[in-house]
Amino acid sequence: MDKKMLKYVGILVGLIVLLVIFLLLKNAFTGGAKYSYPDIEKKLVTAAKKYTKDFPGTLPTTPNTSFTVSSRVLEEKGYINDLTGYAKDDVICNGSVEVFMTTSGNYNYVPELICGGKYETIRLANKVIEDNDYGTVIGSGLYERVNGVFTTDYNYLGMSGTGSDFEYVFRGDEVNNYVKIDDNLWRIVSINAENNMLLIFNDYIQKGSAWDDRYNEDVNKYQGVNIYEQNGIKSRAMSQAESFYNGTVVLKDRVKYSEKTKYLTTTMDLCIGKRSTTDSDMSGKIECQEVLQDQYVGLLPAYYYMSASLDPSCNSIISKNCGNYNYLSQFNDYWWLLTGNSENTNEAYHVSQKKVDSTLCNFKSYIRPIIMLGSRAAYESGTGTLNDPYIVKFYE
Repeated sequence: MDKKMLKYVGILVGLIVLLVIFLLLKNAFTGGAKYSYPDIEKKLVTAAKKYTKDFPGTLPTTPNTSFTVSSRVLEEKGYINDLTGYAKDDVICNGSVEVFMTTSGNYNYVPELICGGKYETIRLANKVIEDNDYGTVIGSGLYERVNGVFTTDYNYLGMSGTGSDFEYVFRGDEVNNYVKIDDNLWRIVSINAENNMLLIFNDYIQKGSAWDDRYNEDVNKYQGVNIYEQNGIKSRAMSQAESFYNGTVVLKDRVKYSEKTKYLTTTMDLCIGKRSTTDSDMSGKIECQEVLQDQYVGLLPAYYYMSASLDPSCNSIISKNCGNYNYLSQFNDYWWLLTGNSENTNEAYHVSQKKVDSTLCNFKSYIRPIIMLGSRAAYESGTGTLNDPYIVKFYE
């Protein structure tokens, strides 16, 4: 072999050596392996758990509060390698993990991963809003309600409303608003400005219950008092709803209540004010004159039942028209609403298949609870139909 050929061979060997050294250094820096984006999210969660274990002072100490740690901090502290190096695609990845203290005192770790234009963690509320075209003004779908009034002009969708002034509400009888958590099926009632989602249980507590069955001095009978809660005294309806959330009652078909739900819920303010049989307002201003704050479970206020109907003749809670074009009337059974009758202290509003009656509180009927799903809930799959419900992604 002549000197010229030896020179070329030497150059080639040198290049190979440099390439090997580069790959070794890259593998040492990134861990070498490539991962799917969901797997990178899981690695973020694992790293955040190790971080908070070593730095427990970072953990939130009050329910419904959170702490967020960035991927940069996790990388600098050595809890995870460079996220970009994990990705199979040629993209730059950044992320963080929100550590949320739940109502039960546990911690929910929820990642946020963004990898160029290839992948981004999807929040369930955002997916639902996107799937429903960011709101509609006609037919079944997701409607904007601003200051208690539904938007009726496409030109004004998304134009105004913040905080308590704004919410999305599902209306009509053909809506894709099913959510499944383990074996528990729910339906989305509304989404507030913080992207927290109000859900109503699609099934019910197996054993019928009175709304209340205490002695009522106004009628001199044990027909119940239609006060949901006052000064720590709970109605039977409230106690049953709490028993549901705590998993101490039997559900329809003996399905077990999913403990995972507690990792996803956030507290809500229940509007426990009473309404008359002639009140026509469906904005919530009647029921919300009296509010029970920071509740983690409840029953559905009457105004949401009215709001779900598209029938323009739904002008009072007991109007049979309110059952028309209303997905909440599709349950086709009997269940209690949260709201009491302001005209009679021994009556509360009760869904009787496709209509609402003002019923004696000691009547035995089903309890169909509501919860508030926190905005941190991530989207796994699904289109929101009964056969393909939205599935919440868990990282634990």
